[in-house]
Amino acid sequence: MQGPTTRFDSLLARGNTSDVYAVGADAVVKVPRPGVPVHWTDVEAELASAAHDLGLPTPMVLDVIDVAGRRSIVFERVEGPSMAEELVASPQRCDEMARSMAAVQTDFHRAIAPDSMPTVADRVSEKIAGADELGVDERASASELLGGLDGGTSICHGDVHPGNILVGAQGLMVIDWFDAAAGPPIADIVRSSLLLRLAGRPPAVPSYLVDVPAATLERFHATYLQQMLPVLLDDPGVTLTWEVVRSVARLSEKLDAGAADLVAIWRSRCDVTGAPDTPLANLVCGGSG
Repeated sequence: MQGPTTRFDSLLARGNTSDVYAVGADAVVKVPRPGVPVHWTDVEAELASAAHDLGLPTPMVLDVIDVAGRRSIVFERVEGPSMAEELVASPQRCDEMARSMAAVQTDFHRAIAPDSMPTVADRVSEKIAGADELGVDERASASELLGGLDGGTSICHGDVHPGNILVGAQGLMVIDWFDAAAGPPIADIVRSSLLLRLAGRPPAVPSYLVDVPAATLERFHATYLQQMLPVLLDDPGVTLTWEVVRSVARLSEKLDAGAADLVAIWRSRCDVTGAPDTPLANLVCGGSG
């Protein structure tokens, strides 16, 4: 494998915390940006390897190497665009792609997480503690709500969205397993809904979806939620609680935009209806009435 100062073939993708370079024809290396905690690389490599070992559709981890002093992961290369790029190129296939994303995520939820995976509750609890936009009392209230939610043992990817799905010759491949955890499927579905719901709300549209037309993304989100409706309606109260708790946790990710929107979702739990004005909440409240 290439050494720590080797120049790679080409830059393939830029993410929020890392860059991905080609390594020959069959591999890529994910190099974290300066300042990213060193242990993040080992965490992601372990979680991605666990998912691959379970037979889930994700690239194999080939190695962990040093690149200019930064721990970096070498993955097998998957040829093909991301689903986000496909949405830009073929918006008429929006519904088909939303159903495909829902299907692959549902397959994850059928798998039992290994004991080595952290729990969704632990991950969300840690993020709530870092939600500085809220006061101590509000963070404590969010933690209390989280404590009242049941756990689970399903594989929850934690970051399923079109930018993290590659459309390869062998089918869909899901990348970026850093947030993977064991938990209830509803927690994972709500997280994906939050990542999608900023459609048509610039400048809060996440960077990985910024090129997707707002109307396309909004339709994609609606179709995705329809596919997940049986889980969303299994216990509407639990679904809405996960949405407000996940909104608080998302604040800790220090978004450039969208924080006010997330705070509004959290604080809406105290309004007359007790439900936020979001596509997910409107669907659940309408479907459960």
